[in-house]
Parts: sequence; structure tokens; C-alpha cells
Amino acid sequence: MPRILPVTDESILPAAKPLLAAVKQQLGMVPNLFATIAQSPESLAALLGAMGGLASGSLSAREIELVNLYTSELNGCGYCISAHAALGKRAGLTGDEIDHARLGDATSPRERAILGLVRRVVRTGGAAAGTELAQAREAGVSDRDLIEVLAHVALKAFTNAVALVAQTDIDFPKAARLPTP
Repeated sequence: MPRILPVTDESILPAAKPLLAAVKQQLGMVPNLFATIAQSPESLAALLGAMGGLASGSLSAREIELVNLYTSELNGCGYCISAHAALGKRAGLTGDEIDHARLGDATSPRERAILGLVRRVVRTGGAAAGTELAQAREAGVSDRDLIEVLAHVALKAFTNAVALVAQTDIDFPKAARLPTP
């Protein structure tokens, strides 16, 4: 049972209604996580605004989902792993690529460098990221790309925290646990 409930038609604040309607239009559903965040329409508006702005940034949809998957895996958020496994498939990732991303691995040097930066930021807040920055630049990741990776990690940290604290019920196909090495 969730510790923070998603809003319902009866409990939703008026300011959240158009925000959730936009989510439903884009995704075809209102995920439980967004309905939970809608407890604070201001927080939902901030999240959706940031996500919308970054969607037109320099990172591809594929790269964004790789960042989302690995950040969620490192933070132990089953809800977001399941959601981004489904969204990753919509962005063109295969099942194997999703599993590899969750382990911090990818097919190209650029993607591996991005995931290396994600690992450093999630684990240390970014301290001592010199090696990861050098690898990213060598792989063709621009400073613009780097800042956007950091922004996506920050947004994912928020949604991971909400899902974990709230114990949000997973309403996407549940992603399997990865085997431990």
C-alpha cells in the first residue's frame, strides 16, 4: 500500500487537473507516480516543465532513457526502472540494451561515457569526475550534453525519491530484477 496516495478525481486540486490531462494525452495514461506528485501541483508543474524543456535538448530520446534507466537502477527504484524499461522500448532500445543500461553498459563509446558520468554523479554527487569528463569529451559529448545529463539525473533523483518514499504502486509492466553477479 502506498505511503503517499496518488490523487483521485475526488482529491485532486484544481491546478493539477490540466497537468495530469496533458500527461494522459502524451502517455495515454496517468502513471501512478505523476498522480502522486500531483499532491503538489507546483511540484508536478516544475517536473513537467523541466522534462518538456529537456526533451528538445541535445540528447536523443535513447540517451535520455539510458540515463533514466541507470539512474533508477543505481537508486534502487523499481517503479522508475519499470517505467523507463517501457519508455526505453518506445525510444528504440531493445530488451538487451535496457538490461545493459541498467548495469551501466551501452553499445557506443558515447553512451558508455554518458553512463560513466551518471554513475559518478549518483554515487558521489559528481566529486572527482575528472576521468568521466575526459572520457565523455573523448567520446564526443559536448558541454551542453554534459549539463543535460546532469539535469536528467537530478530530475530522476526526484522521481526516484518520490516513488521510493511513497512506495508507489507500479503500473507499468514490472521489470525483472537483474541477476546479481
